[in-house]
Amino acid sequence: MKNLTLLRGPLLLLLYQTAPVGIQQDSLGHSRLTFGAAGGQWENAEFSCDGSLLSTTPVSYRSGGIQLDHWAAPHLRVTAFGGATGQTPGVTDATDPSYSTPYVERFDGAFGGVQVAYEGQRFGAGIGLTRVPGADGFIAPAPYLRIGNMDGAHFRAEALSPTPAFPTSGWGRIGVGFNKGHLRGPSGFVGLALGPIDYESKLALTGEVAFPMGGRMTGQLQGLFGAGERVMQWNAGVGLRIDFDR
Repeated sequence: MKNLTLLRGPLLLLLYQTAPVGIQQDSLGHSRLTFGAAGGQWENAEFSCDGSLLSTTPVSYRSGGIQLDHWAAPHLRVTAFGGATGQTPGVTDATDPSYSTPYVERFDGAFGGVQVAYEGQRFGAGIGLTRVPGADGFIAPAPYLRIGNMDGAHFRAEALSPTPAFPTSGWGRIGVGFNKGHLRGPSGFVGLALGPIDYESKLALTGEVAFPMGGRMTGQLQGLFGAGERVMQWNAGVGLRIDFDR
């Protein structure tokens, strides 16, 4: 009996190490569906050939859509997204003659795209295609690069990246993110973003945060703020993400 008592501790430790571990809140989510909506304002700036400022125009917008992220394998992410953007109700159209410029390109209409990315633990890279809406809408590459731990702090850069509320996070951005992989839990990003090239937009501060709301749902907040030549650039968005397991 004394020998059995001495063995009790090692046996309990062995049982603990070999017993199945329950799925926790931050377990792997193989698919995510995100609904998002946003609104804001860009500044369109016009310059002369010698670089002198001729005029500025505020261009407001609202946007909304959905995004689906799917991990076909632990290190392979496939993303598809789509939605629509348009003029904010009650705001004069930027093409109206009452504005300081005779014409300002608007990016109203349907947007969408796909992206495929390799998501290694310490490095990630991807490429995709995004349809930019508007009367002269076009399709452009959507590159992505991450250096650092996807479940911790890391550097990331992306252009025309997937979003359910284009273009709340800017047409291109660079900065620091954390927990932007496929683990559930708080995550975020802070950095610099650039608006539509056609508007001669200045760099602006951008950020986003995601926070678990219980169960499979995660809330999201994102925004952008920066000075223009004469008009402030800003936008704000909200989202709701739902995680699914196989």
